Parts: sequence; structure tokens; C-alpha cells
Amino acid sequence: MTPTDLARASAAPVLATGGLRTLDVTTTDGSITLAAGAHEVFNGGAVTAYLRLGSGVSIPASGGAAVAGQFPVPAGAVATFVTDGSAAVYGLTASSTTTLDFMRKPL
Repeated sequence: MTPTDLARASAAPVLATGGLRTLDVTTTDGSITLAAGAHEVFNGGAVTAYLRLGSGVSIPASGGAAVAGQFPVPAGAVATFVTDGSAAVYGLTASSTTTLDFMRKPL
């Protein structure tokens, strides 16, 4: 996906053809499988959630190597990402529990 396509997906409205899924994320690695498309994830909790596309997630060590496909979603924040096909998204927190809301958007 090009930067232009990602910008377009971020700005796309929510439509009736989209879909909402939720995942409770804890200190134990959990996952959800999402359909292909652009997704916005909202972290409504009080702790950062770490997400990774396609395989297990871990909390990165300070100064450690980059982990491909992994990104944080701070408390109260929204992140946009794209899955080319149906894909598992893995989530983890360093402490406590948070609920993530995943909204699929049109491309």
C-alpha cells in the first residue's frame, strides 16, 4: 500500500459495509482474525496495547531490535493499518487489561 492509499484509508468515512470487532487485551498474548482491508483500532483503556500483524507479539526491550509488523496503540489513541488478506492481529499489554475496537473501512 502506498502512502497515498494509506492516507485515503485514514480519511475514509465509516460505512454500513464496514464492520466492528472488539478484543480484550491483557498481559497474555491474545489474537483476533480480521478480514482484508483498512482498519482503525481504538484503545479505550488506560494502558498501551502492543499489536503485531501475523504472529505473536512481545513487549520490545529498550534499545532492542525492531520487530516487523508490530506497533503500539497508546491509551485513548487510534491507529490505522492495512491487511492484504484475512490476517490475525495479536495484542498484549505490559499491565492490566484494555479493550480494543477494530473498525474495518473501505479502501
